[in-house]
Amino acid sequence: MKHLQYGLAALVLTANLAMAPARADGPGVTADTITLGSWSALTGPFAVYGVPGVAGQTAFYGKLNAEGGINGRKIRVITEDHAYNPQQAVAAARKLVNRDKVLAIQGAYGTGPSAAAFPYLQQEGAPFVMPYAGALDWYEPPRPLIVGAQTLLDYQARAVGRWAGKDGHKNVAVVHAAVAAYEKVASNVGPGVKSAIPDATVTMVPVKLGTTDYAPIALELAGKTPDAVVFIGTMQELVALAKELKQQKVKTSLYTYGGNVANDLITLGGEAVEGLRSVSLTLPVNSDAPAVAAYREALAKFAPNEKPDYGSLLTYALAMVTAEAIRNAGEPLTRESLMTGFNTLKDFDTGIIGKVTVTPERHLGTTEVIPVEIKGGQWATAGTFVDALSNW
Repeated sequence: MKHLQYGLAALVLTANLAMAPARADGPGVTADTITLGSWSALTGPFAVYGVPGVAGQTAFYGKLNAEGGINGRKIRVITEDHAYNPQQAVAAARKLVNRDKVLAIQGAYGTGPSAAAFPYLQQEGAPFVMPYAGALDWYEPPRPLIVGAQTLLDYQARAVGRWAGKDGHKNVAVVHAAVAAYEKVASNVGPGVKSAIPDATVTMVPVKLGTTDYAPIALELAGKTPDAVVFIGTMQELVALAKELKQQKVKTSLYTYGGNVANDLITLGGEAVEGLRSVSLTLPVNSDAPAVAAYREALAKFAPNEKPDYGSLLTYALAMVTAEAIRNAGEPLTRESLMTGFNTLKDFDTGIIGKVTVTPERHLGTTEVIPVEIKGGQWATAGTFVDALSNW
C-alpha cells in the first residue's frame, strides 16, 4: 500500500507539473518574432547622422533574418522619428513601450533626446541598449537598464590629444565650439597631450557654435604658431577651419575626434583635410576585413539608398552586439534575461569595433578606438585598436 501511495503522489506531482504554465517570454517576444524599438532623427538637420544610423541596423537585421534569425525568431525593429527633439523622443518611448510592447530600445540615436526618455524607460523597466549616442553619466555609475559600446566623445578627445603628444607636438591649440557640451569634451584633450609630453602647452580657443567665417580664427592661430590644432566641433566648421588654414598657409598638424570621421569630411574638405588625423570607433568602411565586407554587402541589399559610411558601420556592429546578447539570454527571453545576456559578454569581437566586455559593474562595453588618417583622399588606419583611456 505504501508503494501505491508513493506512486499516486508521484502521479499527482507529474500531473501538476504538466498543468503548470511555462515561464513566459517578455514583451515583444513571440514564437517567431522579437520586436525591438528604436528612434532617430529621420528629418531635420540631424538626419544626416540619423538616417545612416538606421540603415546600419536595418542592414544587419536584414542579413540576420535572411540567415534564419535567432533560435528561429526573426528580428523586427520599429523606428520612430524624433527629429532630434527631446519631447518627441519621450513620445516615441511611450508609443514603443506601451502600444508596440517592444522588448527593448536598441540602436537609438541622439544623446539629448534619448536622455529625456530615461525616466519613463526606467519607470517601465524597459532596457535601453547599444545606442548610437552616449554620455559619461549614462555609465558612471552603471545603470541597470542601460548598456552600450560606443566609446564616449570624452575618451576620444583624450586619445586624440595623446596622439598629438606622441607625435611630438609641444604647443597644441584646441579649437572648440563655445557651448558646454563641446567644452566638456574639449577639456579632455589637454590631459591626453600631457600624458605623452607633461610640459606641453595646451591653449583653448573657443569659437561661437555655427561660425561660418573661420578666417579670423585661422589668423589667430597663425599668431599662436601651434605645432598642432585639435578641433572639437561640427564637421562643417572643421572643413571651414581646414580650408582657411590652407588658404592662409598656416603650417600645423590637424586633428579631430571620432565624431567627424566620415567620408563626407573628405568630400567637403578635399585637399584641405589631407593628412588630418583622428580616432575612429570602427575600421574604415573600405577595409578588407570580412565583417566590414559583409556589412557593405548587407547595406547594398537591405539599405540600398545609403552609401557605406562610418555611422551605418557603427550601428551595424552595435546591432551585432545586441544579437549576441539575445543568444546569451536563452529561454524564456525577457527583459531581465536580455540584460543578463549583455552582462555575460566577454571580449565579444564584431570584427568592426573594439572587443566588447560587459559586466554588472561595467555597462560601457568598450573604450577602444583605432587611429586613422586621411591619406590619398581616403581614410586609412594608422595602427590597431587601443584603449582610449590608457597611455597607449
